[in-house]
Amino acid sequence: MKTIVQNIVMQNLAKINLLAIGRAIIEIFLFVIVLKLVNKTLHLFFDKLISKISDIETRKHYLTIRQIGIYLIDAILILFFTTNILANFGIDMKPILATAGVLGVAVGFGGKKFVEDLFTGLSIILTGQLRVGDYVTVNNSTGTVEKVTLTMIVIRTFNGDVHFLRNGQIDTIINQTKEFSTPTFNFSVAYKTDITQAINVLKDLGHQLRELPEYSKYILSDLEVFGLNEFQDSALIIYCRIKTTPHEQWMVKRKFNQMVKEGFEKAGIEIPFPQVVVNRAEN
Repeated sequence: MKTIVQNIVMQNLAKINLLAIGRAIIEIFLFVIVLKLVNKTLHLFFDKLISKISDIETRKHYLTIRQIGIYLIDAILILFFTTNILANFGIDMKPILATAGVLGVAVGFGGKKFVEDLFTGLSIILTGQLRVGDYVTVNNSTGTVEKVTLTMIVIRTFNGDVHFLRNGQIDTIINQTKEFSTPTFNFSVAYKTDITQAINVLKDLGHQLRELPEYSKYILSDLEVFGLNEFQDSALIIYCRIKTTPHEQWMVKRKFNQMVKEGFEKAGIEIPFPQVVVNRAEN
């Protein structure tokens, strides 16, 4: 019985191509090294390239290109090394690829969603609708774009939630940080306020904001005051806006809100709160 088992083991060992296994191990080892080396080289190249670019829009464009490029190169390397490793065991990839092509056509009819994701992703990337680092609203998700692929967009919201959106499901994209941003203001003043005075105070505060060294580099134009915009129950609304560099609109808006609060108090302009006037009838 022992002799029979030994013969079976020896026959199976004889069938194993140790040379092919050795080559496969070496190629897997080389694949890991090449993959890490190529990815590191690409990261270093783009980091060096991006560090020399001052324009934030161009930087976001190259960040997106780097991400897509790494995905494509990784896929090519995986396909190349997988083909070589299988060839060591005498497996011809041509029939497999031909079968994969036929299956691909068959799956294509059932993989309509994947095709939609792919073509929509290409359209989004080529037209520059959004890039890595943009602050966007995609469908009902608002946040910073962390990743862009040919099939998916990953958005991280302000509170840290991560939204994964299929490209084929995207209906609308609102990009709040493309080329420039425009924070808007609706300042409330009491009905008794001299509107001309309030507008002059706002314009003066806008000039002061633009002269502040820590904010001037982020402001692209003077404050636009459009005047009295709305009548509310307890207040008059003055509408303003200012153009800023992308991503800095919130910082500029917070600072200007603070300046307006202090400036209105100094000028004696009342910022109203909801109130009700009661008239008592005399008997």
